[in-house]
Amino acid sequence: MSRLPITVAVLILLSGCAVAVAQPTASDALPDLDESLTLQECITLALQRHPSIGLALTSTVSAQANARAQQSLRYPHLQLQWSARETKSLGADRRTGRTAAVSAEYTLYQSGLRERIDRAEVSAESSQYSIAETRQQLTYQVTVAYWGILAAHRYAEVAMDSVANAQRHWDMVRARIDIGVAPEADILPVNVQVAQARLDAVRADTELSVAYADMRALLGLPPQVRFRLADTPEAREEYDADLDSLMAIAEANRPDLASQRLAIRAADLGVRIARAETGVKVSAGASADYGRFTGTTGESWQLQVGATYPLFDAGASEAQRTSAEADSEAARWRMAALMQDMQGEVEAAHLRMSQVAASLDAAEVSLTQARTSLAAAEARYAEGLAIVVEVTDAQLALLQTQVALVQAEYNYAIAAAALDRAVGTQVATTAGDD
Repeated sequence: MSRLPITVAVLILLSGCAVAVAQPTASDALPDLDESLTLQECITLALQRHPSIGLALTSTVSAQANARAQQSLRYPHLQLQWSARETKSLGADRRTGRTAAVSAEYTLYQSGLRERIDRAEVSAESSQYSIAETRQQLTYQVTVAYWGILAAHRYAEVAMDSVANAQRHWDMVRARIDIGVAPEADILPVNVQVAQARLDAVRADTELSVAYADMRALLGLPPQVRFRLADTPEAREEYDADLDSLMAIAEANRPDLASQRLAIRAADLGVRIARAETGVKVSAGASADYGRFTGTTGESWQLQVGATYPLFDAGASEAQRTSAEADSEAARWRMAALMQDMQGEVEAAHLRMSQVAASLDAAEVSLTQARTSLAAAEARYAEGLAIVVEVTDAQLALLQTQVALVQAEYNYAIAAAALDRAVGTQVATTAGDD
């Protein structure tokens, strides 16, 4: 199977574009669902309508706004002021005062200010990776649901074929009983076969309805909406990926790892801020006013430089520094845990891909053999050379191999999606999409 990894930078670019537009909700106009939906169309629809995407986007907007608010401290702040006041006290005349002025304030230096700005910028950057991670998680869920529906359809078809075959066997046995060449007892196992086949068909229809309900929830569609999926076979290639290469791709592309690296940077900046709070804090600022103050027009300005040192704060500053250092160490432990989880997920997905590819080939061979065995059993029974149990056993074996093949195809598609998710790439658009 060949697939090209899509870097987190591309995902962030796509996500960043989405921040600028209003996100549709489930209450918006429904899309045109007359045509069968491909996997990529389902993914696109989910990314447009699922609430998790809107939540990730709004969190990013909030983080970016906070970063801009912190960055504004690097620049002068201008204000336009106007006020009017009229006072009168006992034994005094009434006094009126009016003020109209333009004032400017500028922080020349403040201990820890640069670190606070940098931390806000890091947090805003990290939030972009959370969008990418949310998109990947939702894409994986839609892929699983998509192939689950196709598998449920196949199960339903197999169940209906089983009902038809069971009824055909019943007719064949009934005809032999009617002409006196088979005992009445031969119909009993076939009756059981027919009843079980019908029960399996009902169960398959129910599972199909449940699969569609799961997909509707992911796509943000109301329960009454009906749609179809395009069942285009996947072009399957031999799986020959190298585990070391997959590990390298995952380490470079997974957004959760990138986000945690930024979390470590933010925690380190928090340590620097806390250490600045425990020492001498220096500040320098400037301000100026120009305006008219109760009949007088003029200007004023001031420069201010100061330093503070916490002589005694009951250990509050030291506790904040200790907490920040512990947060920094915890961020590194979380990174180590994420790396271990990533390695386990990639290795498991790699092994799973190798296993499901082999099981799919075996299921295809078994299905051919089961069909041949059933045809032979039916021919022998028609000639009076076999008992009816041989036919029902062959039919059961065929049903089992059909189910096994459907399960193998489903497992293969899900394993491919899980592998892509484990290494941090966008889930492969298997059902006929590029």
